[in-house]
Order: sequence, then C-alpha cells, then structure tokens
Amino acid sequence: MNINRELINIPNTLSMIRLLGVPLLFWLVRFDTSAWFIGWFIFLGLTDYLDGMLARRWNQTSEFGAMMDAIGDVAYYLAAAWFLIYLFPEYLAPNIPYIIFLLVIFAVSLMVAKLKAGSLKFVHTHLSRLSGVLVFFGFLASFYMDTTWVIRAVVLVYTLAFIEICAMFWIYGNIDSDTRSILHLRKK
Repeated sequence: MNINRELINIPNTLSMIRLLGVPLLFWLVRFDTSAWFIGWFIFLGLTDYLDGMLARRWNQTSEFGAMMDAIGDVAYYLAAAWFLIYLFPEYLAPNIPYIIFLLVIFAVSLMVAKLKAGSLKFVHTHLSRLSGVLVFFGFLASFYMDTTWVIRAVVLVYTLAFIEICAMFWIYGNIDSDTRSILHLRKK
C-alpha cells in the first residue's frame, strides 16, 4: 500500500481524531455525570482549532487536509446539534423555524457551489469560523444557562455565512476553500 507521506501529518491526524472521536461522545453522554462528555467535547473542539492553524503555520495545507477538516467539522457540529436536541430540547424548540430556514440556505449554498465550482465545497470564511466558535461555546453554556437566544444568534451568523458563501461562488466561481471573506476576493 503506497501512502503519500505528505498526507500523514499532525494537522491531518487532528482532523482524523475529531472525525473518529465523535462516536465516543454518543457513548459518554449516557453516563450520569457530564464531566467526561464535556471534557471530550472540548478536546474535539480544540482539534478543530489546531488542525487548520498548524497546517497553515507549518505549510502543510493540502486538498486532502481541507477535505478531512471539512468532514471532521461536519461530523462534530452535526453531533453538537444532535446533543443540543437530546440534552436541551427546551432551548432548541423555539428556534426550529430559524433552523429550518438555515438548513435551506445551507442547501442552496451547496447547490450554488456545485453549479459554479463543479463540486460541493465547504469554505472556511471568517463568518463560518465565528459560527463554529459560537456553537462550541453556546453548547457548553447550555449546561449552565438558558441558551435559546444564543442559538438564535448562532443561526443568524451561520445564515449570513452561507449567504456570503453563495455570493462568493456566484460572483467568482471556483474559489479556494480557505477564502476568508468576499472582501478578500474583491481585493484580487
């Protein structure tokens, strides 16, 4: 088996740990104490922060790494959404119409990416990164306070992120997954 050595690096390993670590959350949530669950959730969130930062700092970015990061992100943030439903339905229920709207905008962003870039692409803009940070801290805050309005704020920022991504693909076609904002594209 011929494995490309460039694909085996710390940033890609962190993305893989996040992806493979998500199922453990489903086991840990069953315990009476939430400490292990919260600790593992935080650890996986840190892998999300570190993988991209280290890849750029160490010049170890690649298409494979960007794909692994995106897959790990989807698994992690979908799991966070599921745990929000499972653990805190009372915070989520008032936000269902907004979440449905967000999912529609997300689907539209994927269709625009497919139409304009020829593939489904996840773009790591400043707004999408901010959304991830808000999900991370908002989910953790849900253990200690009512986060109904925090969830609404997260949905708003994600909606703005997906609208920006739609505009970026629509106007500029195939863009780099690490494009930070539409303003960065306008400067080129």
